[in-house]
Amino acid sequence: MAAAIAAIYAVPYAGYALYPLLLTATVLHELAHALAALVTGGEVGAIALSPDGGAATVHDGGAIAVIAAAGPLAPALIGAALVAVADRPRARRGVLLGLAAAIAVGAALWLRGGFALACGLGSAGGFAALAVVGERVARPAIIVIGLGVGLAWLARREELFALTAATPHGRVPTDVQTLAAAAGGPPATWAWALIAASLALVAGGLVLGAARPRPRAGA
Repeated sequence: MAAAIAAIYAVPYAGYALYPLLLTATVLHELAHALAALVTGGEVGAIALSPDGGAATVHDGGAIAVIAAAGPLAPALIGAALVAVADRPRARRGVLLGLAAAIAVGAALWLRGGFALACGLGSAGGFAALAVVGERVARPAIIVIGLGVGLAWLARREELFALTAATPHGRVPTDVQTLAAAAGGPPATWAWALIAASLALVAGGLVLGAARPRPRAGA
């Protein structure tokens, strides 16, 4: 499944076959920017999102390097967590409900515009629904969603090495460019570091998901 999703994302424009997952990954990406800004002492204005996947989070202050890195890494981290708990019903429900609540709160606080708000609340509602459906639906769905979100960066991988990205506010420096300016070093090095970290996170989720808990011995 991971290989199939990666292959779809790797083919130009084919990734839009997974368009809802791309939008969910974008919502998670931008909410991670906002949360990182808030946690590191910054202020968050609003998040804008357009149908072509362009998005921008308006913030002021905070640890710029941390904020820039949080966005690209968040979908891989959350995707890995979803895959890791796919075979653990209680943990799966907890992760899904917690994620749904966090996205709903973030959407209410920061997402602006009908499309952005619909994406945020739709993502939150989808995760909440998966928490209550039956095992036959929940398990495969959460694996597909986890991998689709965790590998979504492949669909827009060119932006990792670009100078600017298109957003609802016009073209702005990419996260990698911002990270390089704040922390030093060549932007391409940071791009490869984020790619490696994202792949490692998804791989870790797959390993944890495959390690099913052993049944307890009877008394």
